Amino acid sequence: MQQIIKSITEAEAKAAEIKANALERAAAIVAAAEERQAEILKLCEAECKAYREKTLKLAEEDAQKAYEQQITVKRAEAAKYCADKLKDTDRAVNDVIRRVKRGNR
Repeated sequence: MQQIIKSITEAEAKAAEIKANALERAAAIVAAAEERQAEILKLCEAECKAYREKTLKLAEEDAQKAYEQQITVKRAEAAKYCADKLKDTDRAVNDVIRRVKRGNR
């Protein structure tokens, strides 16, 4: 009977030792994982910041190109509008000049 009790006691001690070692190893694994997580978080933040800056820069460039295209189109439209209006005023100006020269008002 003493032998069985001694075996059980040794098994319990061995189990406690295994459990303690496992808890230490688990704690070390968790600590290493937390360190790695912090590193990954910093890397992700840096990558996200760079991506955001790049995306904003590209968006600004696209917006500037679209603006320049629109301003070119609108300037051409404005120039045509002015030319058309000047053509219309030539007739009226010539009529006024003719009347003034003749003395008719």
